[in-house]
Formats: sequence, structure tokens, C-alpha cells
Amino acid sequence: MSHILLINPKVHSASQSARVNALMSVSFPTSIAYLAGYLLKFQIEVTVVDEYVHPLDFETLSGMLLQLKEPRIVGISTVTLTASRAYELASWIKRATPDTVVIVGGIHATVVPDEVLAQPGVDLVVRGEGELVLKELVDRILAGMDPGNGVPGVSHRLEGTVVHNPLPPFLADLDEIPSIPFHLFAQHKERYSNFGVILGSRGCPYPCTFCSARSMSGMKYRFHSVERMLTDIRLLVRTYGQRTIHLIDDNIAVHKRHFMELCAGIIGEGLHLEASFQGSLRGDDARDDVLTMAKKANFSIIYFGLETGSERLMQVIRKKETVADVVDAIHRTHRHGIATGTTIIFGLPTETRKDRWDCMRLVRTLPLASVRFNTLAPYPGTQVYDELMAQNKITFKKDMVNFNVQYLWQGDDIPYVPDGNNRLELIFDTMFANLSFYLSPRGLRQIFTRSMAGGNVVKIKNKWYLDPSEALKMYLMFQYLFLRFLSVSVRMLFERSN
Repeated sequence: MSHILLINPKVHSASQSARVNALMSVSFPTSIAYLAGYLLKFQIEVTVVDEYVHPLDFETLSGMLLQLKEPRIVGISTVTLTASRAYELASWIKRATPDTVVIVGGIHATVVPDEVLAQPGVDLVVRGEGELVLKELVDRILAGMDPGNGVPGVSHRLEGTVVHNPLPPFLADLDEIPSIPFHLFAQHKERYSNFGVILGSRGCPYPCTFCSARSMSGMKYRFHSVERMLTDIRLLVRTYGQRTIHLIDDNIAVHKRHFMELCAGIIGEGLHLEASFQGSLRGDDARDDVLTMAKKANFSIIYFGLETGSERLMQVIRKKETVADVVDAIHRTHRHGIATGTTIIFGLPTETRKDRWDCMRLVRTLPLASVRFNTLAPYPGTQVYDELMAQNKITFKKDMVNFNVQYLWQGDDIPYVPDGNNRLELIFDTMFANLSFYLSPRGLRQIFTRSMAGGNVVKIKNKWYLDPSEALKMYLMFQYLFLRFLSVSVRMLFERSN
């Protein structure tokens, strides 16, 4: 029996169709996993709940709370799309056990702490990396002390006033954070598309305007030791039977020597014969020696954030690399025998319709195994959010449900449309780009032969077409997508005719 419950809340149901959700891949909840691991390092027992595999209702949550020892503590990690659910859970917690201390952290809490702390069920907000801060809060609460005063990185109420304590320095040695306690999640490992997950670094030195990661982990690049990463890989491969290891760093080779040593370690221990590896690279970091080593270490696919086909727009979003860099990297990676994937963002500031169609034509020429076309979601904490908010150009729906980058399949109220663009045309173009790729011969081949498709967001059961229940799920998803595409197409043409 523990004092602490950590929850990963689910995305608001209005952000994604239930028919699509039936086939959506479930990502491993690294945030609560690392928090749990850090508490366990100090022999502090913890219970974890990931709502994507264990949905909560009021009665179930109440029962779990009553099983906690007093004083009860609940930590909720949230991003923008799960914030409204986090607030609902907080209110349920206070309704069931009013004395429970509710702590909310994560990227959304970090960038808009006043909003989070204004929720009636929330007692404390943790800003930035949460492991050390949560540990100190837990120690204080269990000792009967005031948990908010003086703890760096905490926002709290003091005599009716909101106080934001200064942020602590970023942890320099990531190896102080223990390995993820995979045993807490192993009973659901088949539900996760990336149970074999490794986060080898934190921090990003690049200033992309659409990314909020720096708000959470800073711009200084820090990484785990090669020895620590190999320990985690061995655990996943040899204890939990994982045959694919996902390196979920924003960029696996910011520090080239570290990446080369990691690959050498994988090869030296024979892990490349037991599992394949996946990760993301910037185009300008994909040097031939890096790709050669990645191939030797059995990297099966590398993802590149192309984002756009326009060199002008690449400068607008401050990627600090060129379209040509990324295109060249994709071709060279393919020549090294490694599959490639990418993501594209439509609806960037100053983008034109011609930019989008030029990008689609470019993508068709590239040897890509995976592509996902999204519309821009200007999340709080990003430079583009600040700029567009100042211009009053962001559309907000209740609970920000329209901030899903694939909300275009759900509704028309995407959060931003660039000046000079038609909303329905932007939605149509993004839909058409996705459908034309995945209904092409290479896209259909993925659907029938791979376990993941749709830009790695759709999880497909092996030989799904022989399983009536899985085939029905696929049929209902495609029916929904087709009818939505047809609706947008008809309304776009009607607008043009008038």
C-alpha cells in the first residue's frame, strides 16, 4: 500500500473520433514512468495508472484513493490535449477524498501554471522536469510540512495569492534518474506500440518556433551514459522480449561521438542481432558515417522532421537547417538500407496553397516508408503561439479540443489558418495529402504487411484482414475518414461556386 498515485490522463474524446481511436496506437507514458522510478529509488512506494489502458470513472478512482495510505498524494502529468481531463480528475479526487494533495505537472502545467492552479481541485503545480521536485514535495507532505513554500519549481497559493517559486537548475547528470520501472507497466505491454522505449537525452539546442520542448527540458543537450542506455536496452530485450527499441529523443545524434559509442556498444553486446532500433535525426546531423554505424547497429527506420517543402517557410519556423539538407539525408539514409519517415506541418504562418501542393509533389519523389501530414497546432509555450496570440489569430474551442494536430478529421475549427488561405481548402489539402499517400501502392502495402501505418499512429494487428473484428474496425475507420473527406470536399466546392 502506498501514499502516492500517479496518473497519465487520456485525451479529450472530442479531439478524436472513436472509430479512429479504436485503431490508434498507445504510446508508453514516459512522464509518470520516470517520476515513479525516481520515487522508487528512495524506497517510496507508488501506484501508477495510464488511462489509455486503464480508463477511470469516479467509482474506480474513489476506490483507488481509499486504498492509499494517508496522507494521500496524487500526481497528474498533463499536456495541452489532456489538460481538461486532468482538471476533471482533480475535481473527482477532491470530491472523493478532500484531504488528498493534488499535484499537476507536465508541459502544459509548466507553460500555463496560473491556468492549472486556478482549477479548484489542484493544490500544487510542478514546472519543468519533475523528478527532484516531486520527491521533495512528497518528503514534505509525508513529514507534515508546508509543501509549497521554498520548493524550487513549484507554483502554489499563499494567502489567496499565486506564488511561482524560481525554477531549479536542470539536472546535469541524467544518470541520477533511474531506469524506468517497466515492471509497473508490464501487464499491459502488448497494448503499447513502443513499450521498448528509451529516452537517452533531454534538452534541444534548436529554436524551432512550433516546438514547446525547450520549455520543459531547456536548450542545453544532456544525455545518459552509454552504459546506462545499454543497461536499459538489455532489460527491454532480454527480460521483456522487445524486438523493437524506440529511441524517442528529438534527435539521436546531436552529440555524434555519444551516438557512435552507443551503436558500437549495441553491436559489441550482440543486441543488434536481437532487436531493431528506431529514432529521429535532423537532416544536417545525418552524416554518412553516422548512417553507416546506424545500419550496422540494425536501425530499421529513421525519422526526419521535413515539416515543409519551402525553403522560405523553413526559415520562418527557424529550423536552422534547409529543405535540401533533409531531402538529401532521406535519400542517403535510404541508400544505406535504412527506411525513412517524416512529418509535414501544413498551415504554417505565411504559407500559401501552392506551398502545400509543391510539398506534396516533393514528398512523392522521396523514398519514404512513413509520412504524416498535420496542421499546425500553436501550443502554449511555443514562439508561434506567442506571436499568433498577439495578433489574435488563434481559434480556441472549449477545453482546447481542436489543438490535436489531426483535428481536421474531427471538425473544421482547426486552431489556425494563415492569412490568405481558405479554412476548408487547408483541411482538404491535408486530408488529400494523407489519403493519397496511404492509398497509393506503397501505402496500401504498409496497411497489409506492417504493424503500424498512418504515420505510425495506427496500430494494425498481424493479418487483420483474416480477423472479422479487426477487419470491421478498419472498415469503420476508413468509412469515417472517407465520409469526412467527402463532406469537406463538397463544402469546399460549394464555397468556390458561390
